[in-house]
Amino acid sequence: MHVVAASGPVEAARLDKGMRSLQRALGDDHPIELAANLLESDGYFAGPDDERAEGLHTAFSAPDPGVILCARGGYGLTRLLSRLDPARLRRNPKAIVGFSDVTALLSWAWVAASVATIHGPVLTQLSGLHPGDVAHLFDLLRGEVPPPIVASEGSALHGGIVEGRLIAGNLEVLRSLVGTRFFPPMRGNILAIEEINEAPYRIDRALTHLLSSGSLRGVRGVLVGQLSMCERPKPGVGPSAEEVILERLGTLGVPVVTGFEFGHDSGRNMALPFGTRVRLRADDCTLELLEPVTR
Repeated sequence: MHVVAASGPVEAARLDKGMRSLQRALGDDHPIELAANLLESDGYFAGPDDERAEGLHTAFSAPDPGVILCARGGYGLTRLLSRLDPARLRRNPKAIVGFSDVTALLSWAWVAASVATIHGPVLTQLSGLHPGDVAHLFDLLRGEVPPPIVASEGSALHGGIVEGRLIAGNLEVLRSLVGTRFFPPMRGNILAIEEINEAPYRIDRALTHLLSSGSLRGVRGVLVGQLSMCERPKPGVGPSAEEVILERLGTLGVPVVTGFEFGHDSGRNMALPFGTRVRLRADDCTLELLEPVTR
């Protein structure tokens, strides 16, 4: 297991709690390698760009078929993508785990190196995470195919059953990749999105950008996760974040299912594969994983 800090600075107290939770989950016989810059701080980064990139390259180059767990999100990975060497990851494929800003790294791994990854909890989230979500993450890391994921309080727009590779990420980070060579292909695939601290009109703007740029052309279905703190500027005035998403994505004419428990809520973040095949049963608000992420 390799722990890296490729985005924002990591608080020592949260790192310590996350490390204790990780060690309990792994057991004493699993060593954990820590990036050299793990506790560095350079403004809103965990060290300068070259040090954060070197931390990733060191983990990529390790000969073990291990896991790269990001310590936290924040901001900074889009600055690194053009300087990362995909050949290092292709030679020693590893399951990268993270979400939020790490969406950029997951997209890079799939587009540049053809390596499937996991949109899931970061290290500093582990200590407060629901035990079922922790168990689900480690099932994926062991190469298992967990049971279907159900959005128990979800709603569906356009029913049906669709299959494709899952592309999962933060909406705003995905939007920031439009027009770059790192934006993941959507044609024939299924998209999963979540968001935090964006007002409904800003979610509208992000989705409109994806739609008008043609970036969602050919997508087969969409899962919607948590929309944390995405409140109306004035309570009760204007559409909610979920209403905006259903209105904007309704134009695609494909199944859209809300209510999945992945994203920024502190206690729940169900890990999702990025790049492996899944089946979305919209009428049942269910996602079936069809193949393992790791082997």
